[in-house]
Amino acid sequence: MLRVDLNADQATVRTSEVFRGLTRLGEGETIPLGALTQALGDRAFGLLVLIFALPNIIPMIPGVSTISGVVIAIVGLQMLIGRHDPWLPAFIADRGLPRAETAKMIERAIPWVEKLESLARPRALFMTRGVMRMLIGAMFVMLGVVLALPLSWIGNFPPGVALLIMSVGFLEEDGLLVGAAHILGLLATLLVVVIVGGVIAGAAWLIG
Repeated sequence: MLRVDLNADQATVRTSEVFRGLTRLGEGETIPLGALTQALGDRAFGLLVLIFALPNIIPMIPGVSTISGVVIAIVGLQMLIGRHDPWLPAFIADRGLPRAETAKMIERAIPWVEKLESLARPRALFMTRGVMRMLIGAMFVMLGVVLALPLSWIGNFPPGVALLIMSVGFLEEDGLLVGAAHILGLLATLLVVVIVGGVIAGAAWLIG
């Protein structure tokens, strides 16, 4: 099984390079999520969030939005409680991503990731470590819950973008990107609350 191990050459291997190798994991027509988690090594938290944020920005895999939100929330919760490597429950780990659609999604997403990488560099490191790492986990949980809601692509896109920026910032140890993503995440959550509130108010008006 391919293992994407970045520990030996952390300084030269960029997120986009690792990303391109993900579709070679496993065999058959699907990419097993359990194998994906094991293969990502120490950077699995950020890469898992990045992978599962993308279907909410580039909706090429039908029905992934809810499961992606659940996975992101689980990953964030484990960061919040201080785990050093992610664990997925069997009912999620045994599932798989369609290989062909995932490969297409990654190819379309690579330019986005590379643009963020061109801006990213190690700075404000305190924003990605220690207590602030736990805060990143809390934001992953909140945005994961938002994505798990039965929203349209319009509702999923803003939190998806916030997760994309935060995961790349976390992976590249760029505290400024992470800080910007916190602001975007809060705004995205507020937007979703307004949308859901409007739907509920509209339904109440129609009923009553």
